[in-house]
Amino acid sequence: MTMHQHVIAPGEGSVHGRRSQHPANQPQAAQGIEPMLDVRGEEVWAQHHHPVIMGRHSVRLSDDVTVTVAEDEPVKGAVETDIEKIEHRPESKLRHYFDKWRGDIDTALPFPSMQDAAVTWLGAFIGILVVSVTDHFLWQDHGFRMLVASFGASAVLLYGVPESKLAQPRNLIGGQVISAIVGVCVRLALDRVQWLANAVGMSLALLAMQLTSTTHPPGGATALIACSSAVMVPWHGFQLVLAVFVGSVELMAVALVISNFHRGRAYPTFWW
Repeated sequence: MTMHQHVIAPGEGSVHGRRSQHPANQPQAAQGIEPMLDVRGEEVWAQHHHPVIMGRHSVRLSDDVTVTVAEDEPVKGAVETDIEKIEHRPESKLRHYFDKWRGDIDTALPFPSMQDAAVTWLGAFIGILVVSVTDHFLWQDHGFRMLVASFGASAVLLYGVPESKLAQPRNLIGGQVISAIVGVCVRLALDRVQWLANAVGMSLALLAMQLTSTTHPPGGATALIACSSAVMVPWHGFQLVLAVFVGSVELMAVALVISNFHRGRAYPTFWW
């Protein structure tokens, strides 16, 4: 059984809490100031003139602290701040879970300026054009496809939000190549159960990117492409890995040239 300290608050109320672990550090009472316990069981000091609750209430602030408030009794600021956060009923955890669905933690992306939008468009156009030209004129005659669908998503990050950590060279090249390798390996291992390979390959690619700090969302698409392709890519699928590496380098090179023309942009923000 845990020992509790009973502190008499002004009026008829009381505050119950754990005994402070550092009594020596508690300040001495000053004129016009009264001691009480906050939700952490530490002694705090507040002015008399902070009444916030009228009528008699018993409120459990936590497993360790219970506040009983009598009529006309002032409740100090340390308790006042936390009363709204108290879990009064067992279903409060469920309510807290669904409160997260409100989506009020952050705000939407701001609208870009015309100059910013123009640089974004130009970078995406030239980046995909370079990869397409490479695919058409250099590799297609050899049965080597360079154009991977996930490059479109990479272009959105690289040229649309170049300051994002997910768009930096480490994440772009590392995330794409790691995901391609994982996807090909899973496809080879689970070729007879492709429906399972799709889920295993994509989820393992995400895990590998997180563990190597190379998370790049389009990498998930690359892994899924490797696992779900109707026809196995040459070299037992590993031709895709080379295509992804070369294409990623080309997209990054275009971002280095185009994005830095904009005075308000700087790419990359870090290399590795």
